[in-house]
Amino acid sequence: MSSRLHRRPIAVLLALLLLVGCSISEQQEIQMGRQLHPKFEQQFGGKVPDAAVQQYVDSVGQRMAQHAGRPNLDWQFAVLNSDEVNAFAVPGGYIYITQGLLSRLENEAQLAGVLGHEAAHVAKRHSVRQLERARATQGVSAVVGVVGSVFGVGSAGSLAGLALNLSNMKYGRGQEKESDLEGLRYMAAAGYNPRGMVETMQIMQSAAKGKGGPEFLSSHPNPGNRVEYLTEAIEKKYPAAAQQNTFAADNFRRGVTGRSYLAVPAGGGEPSAPASAMQPPPPNVISRPRR
Repeated sequence: MSSRLHRRPIAVLLALLLLVGCSISEQQEIQMGRQLHPKFEQQFGGKVPDAAVQQYVDSVGQRMAQHAGRPNLDWQFAVLNSDEVNAFAVPGGYIYITQGLLSRLENEAQLAGVLGHEAAHVAKRHSVRQLERARATQGVSAVVGVVGSVFGVGSAGSLAGLALNLSNMKYGRGQEKESDLEGLRYMAAAGYNPRGMVETMQIMQSAAKGKGGPEFLSSHPNPGNRVEYLTEAIEKKYPAAAQQNTFAADNFRRGVTGRSYLAVPAGGGEPSAPASAMQPPPPNVISRPRR
């Protein structure tokens, strides 16, 4: 990916921040996301070329967004054509899960846990706060590096020639824990068994035993005792929801694992499976979930 693709969204962001003080309003956040998200998608290979999979993931994400408390945002949820095991939140309500992570999940409640966690990052303005902090303490030029690190665009920071502190390169552990607990709340309110998030974190921990571990744990540092505090929160706040058989594994099989879509290779090319080989779109998947 050439640096030209990175300069355009960053230039837009710098122009926005030059016009405002250290505080970024919701409207400016929305404008920022609208400008940045297309280039962000390009950085990760674009979207998976299966409209039904995209519709399914977006429908699950929209259920999370209904409980995030920010109805004015452009909430959109999509699958990126990347083998990385990761998920991302771009300001303004643009939430992404990679095909690499989606392929490791087993039911809809786990997917809701991932999307709810990322939606909470946006709802709580975590990346926006990082931008505000950089603008206040280091000047506008420092924002370039923060954008690159928060959005996973590795070469963006080099455009400004800055070496940023680790705290500006990823979400803080406090932000991670807040997003975990908020995501649990969204899940329970939407009717999912919140243990789906615990299952997701266990999948991540299992993957981390391999060489290098999943990228998610690099950009989303483990606050420590993650499974333990999630389990404790579920037992205290959502005991009834935790007893429900609302993991929606059948929905997930119809919407994701039962389909024949394959990724387009990074850099272009055609899908390995023709569109005619794809199964029909699944039925309305946001009916009351079942395991």
